[in-house]
Amino acid sequence: MVKVNNISKSFKKVLALDNVTFTAEKGELYGIIGPDGAGKTTLFRIMTTLTIPDNGTVYINNKSIVEDYMYIRQHIGYMPGKFALYQDLTVEENLNFFASVFNADVNENYDLIKGIYSHIVPFKKRKAGNLSGGMKQKLALSCALIHKPEVLFLDEPTTGVDPVSRKEFWDMRAGLKEIGITIIVSTPYMDEASRCDRIALINKGRFLQVDTPKNIVEQLEEVLIYHL
Repeated sequence: MVKVNNISKSFKKVLALDNVTFTAEKGELYGIIGPDGAGKTTLFRIMTTLTIPDNGTVYINNKSIVEDYMYIRQHIGYMPGKFALYQDLTVEENLNFFASVFNADVNENYDLIKGIYSHIVPFKKRKAGNLSGGMKQKLALSCALIHKPEVLFLDEPTTGVDPVSRKEFWDMRAGLKEIGITIIVSTPYMDEASRCDRIALINKGRFLQVDTPKNIVEQLEEVLIYHL
């Protein structure tokens, strides 16, 4: 569903991504874990057609991010690291606006977001800017899903969110995986990455390792034991 081939990107003298390659299958929950400045957001902006790579190619369901960017934008959902909401619009207005952008019908696709949106329905008349961090994330996820995307890109979606909301958020994502939506998510937290099918460790723009969370944790433990 997602194929990234030899992607590199520089900003002046800073090499943000260095020959990154990976694939994510349909329905897979694929995690990218790394510290701030590792290149996660640059990679997400390229995969969602917002930035052009210096080298390499990306295909979303066999569509090129360069030649087919308009198609891709209509068939993916994206939650950037910063809240992608209109702060002066209410919860309900935000949802309706995002649905209209994709020519989607809220009522027709409501079952897709019901488990998430139901948490904030009592506050649907409240402006998005007055919501808590956890509620903003639930609204942002609802807005990213309302058009039923094939692939959902989540760039550090729980940063700055309280622990209870973080857990709820990941429980919701498990439900999305079950209905076949491919999810690419970045996070700096290993406990979150452990809930993915596979994870990639990224640092200084390079993928260091790709494996199941269980295998990576075991290998890290072996390295720590060796050095003690």
